Order: sequence, then C-alpha cells, then structure tokens
Amino acid sequence: MSEEVAARIRAAVAERGPISFAEFMEHALYGPGGFYERPPIGAEGHFVTSPHVHPVFADLVRFALLEAWDALGRPEPLRIVELGAGDGTLARGILLGLEAAGIATAYTAVEISPGARERLHALQPRVEASLDAVPPLDPGLVLANELLDNLPFRRVRRRGGDLVELRVGVAGPRLVLVEGPCEPELADLAPSDLGEGEEAVVPTGALALVGTLARVLRRGYALLIDYGSTGGPAGEVHGYRGHAVLEDVLEDPGSADVTAGVDLGLVAAHAEALGLVRHGIVPQWRALLALGYARWVEGELARQADLLAAGRGLEAVRAYEGRSRASLLVDPAALGRLRWLVLSTPGLPTPRFLAEALQPELGR
Repeated sequence: MSEEVAARIRAAVAERGPISFAEFMEHALYGPGGFYERPPIGAEGHFVTSPHVHPVFADLVRFALLEAWDALGRPEPLRIVELGAGDGTLARGILLGLEAAGIATAYTAVEISPGARERLHALQPRVEASLDAVPPLDPGLVLANELLDNLPFRRVRRRGGDLVELRVGVAGPRLVLVEGPCEPELADLAPSDLGEGEEAVVPTGALALVGTLARVLRRGYALLIDYGSTGGPAGEVHGYRGHAVLEDVLEDPGSADVTAGVDLGLVAAHAEALGLVRHGIVPQWRALLALGYARWVEGELARQADLLAAGRGLEAVRAYEGRSRASLLVDPAALGRLRWLVLSTPGLPTPRFLAEALQPELGR
C-alpha cells in the first residue's frame, strides 16, 4: 500500500468527513504515489487493453480514423489527439501505419501518468498531461481507448425509496463505504429505475471530459471506446492488480486500478446537450468486422498456408497463435463487448464503418 496515498485519504476524511468516491479515486489513481504514477498497462503491468492483444487492433482503428479524415476533406496534417495514451502501444501502431501511407500527421498524446509521458516522448508526438492544454482542433480527430471507465465517478444506492450517495469514510484501520445524502444534481444523473438496495455509478469524470471535448473539438470527430452500456447501470465497481480482478477497491489504495463500466448513453446525451452529434454506439466486435477484421483473418489463413507449404512451420505456428489472440478482439464474451461511441461536430456524415456496424445483418 502507498502510505502516502492512504494518509492523504485519511486526512481528507478527518478534515471534511466522508469524501465522495470520485475524490477517493483522485487520490488512489491520480495523486502522488497513486496507481497511475507509473504505467500500469501491458504484459508486465496490471492489465492489458486491445492494442496489446494484437497489432491488428491499431490497424483497424487507423482505418476508422482515416474514414473520418476523408469526411473532413483530408486536411493535412491529419491532427489526432489520443486521450489516455498509456504506454504508447496504440499510438505507435497508428503512427507506423500513417507513416507507411505517407500521410502527414500531427499526433498529440494526452496522458496523466508522469511515467507514461516519459515513454510517450520517445515516439515523438506532442505529449500533454491534460486535454485542457491541447489547442482547438479545427479540424481534427479525438481518440480514447478504455479511458472513461477509469475517470473518477460517484456512487449512489437506492435506500428506502430515496437515493443516497456512497462515500468513503474511515472505521479504525480500514476505509469503508458510508451512506450519505445525495445531492439533487447527482440524483438527476443517476438511473431512475434502481430497485431497493441497488447501486449505480454516475460517471462525473467522463461527463466533465466531454465538456472539455466540446470546447476543444471545433470541427471533427471523436471515437470513444470503453466498457459500459448504451443506457442505465453499466457494471459493478472493481479493480485490477497483477492481472487479477479485485472486489475490495478500498483496500491498499494506490496499489490497484479502480474501474466500472460507463453509461455511454448518458455520456452521449451530455455531448448532445453541449452541441455535439451522436452518430451511434456499437459493440467492438461489430465495429471491427465493419472495418475489415474478417478480410484480415482470410489473409492470415492464406499466409499460414503459404508458410506451411514453404516448410516454415515455426512461422506458421506463430501466425496461428497471433490469429488466435486477435480473436479476443471480436469475442462478445471478451474484448468484443467493448463499445464504440462516435461523436462529431454538427454537419458531418456518419462514417461508413459505423453505418455498416449499425446494420443488424452484419456478421450473419
């Protein structure tokens, strides 16, 4: 446990009483000594994301960005802002593909982790700690992969017909959840159909980010990829440490990730209220199929057959293993259940891949 983190949380509770879960997350994840002070992503970290599973993910995301670029009239340089860029795996794959295609690109990586920013500088994009530091995009594209579910959120519970807020307090040596009054503004954002004793997450951090996005994105598209729902409760609060799921996220603050699925329907509605356009929310498996995943698999099968015919058995096995790993990206029980939300400024068409992904016959 980071004693620095725990001491800071206890001091905040001693000074003001039980703190919001969002404030707890600010200390545990983003404050000095917090979980994101060092890059936690990758095989040697605490969890992996889609870009770490197989490089084809970055290729297919690049295709999505290029479709949006086409709709903008192919302005050069192609301006891309990646939010929560992590260790740079996704940025590296996208930049390599764009460089090979000869497309001039101005790539900005936004990352709160000081350790991750050090790694990102090696890729030579512009690196910022906050979206607030990014100049207006006119035009440009914004990308965020598995960021929203890690932004600070607040928690509510239905109790006796009313909503209460779940805050973080102290009981002896332990941090505990404490029920307290729920502000009307918070209650208005919570799902209205919670049953007695049921809990929900209110993604206040994600909503705040969308507010900044609406100011920065003057003309262009935003692709937000995350776990969650199209509306209503989106999953229980949990953590990750050493690639294992944790249920008690209050234990050892600063040593584990804290996350919960995001109500992307609420995020999209907030974006619309701020003047952005919601083009749709689709599962990742549908988005990747529309972007050419099946064609890539066919090409890999043909390559594997050629390698076997040429007596290069080890390379053929590696091709098979890579294709097997990549299947997790479109598995609805695995990474395929991630959802893609596409937003834009007014007057721009729905990207082709999203229109195809929204068709019910896709994948049949």
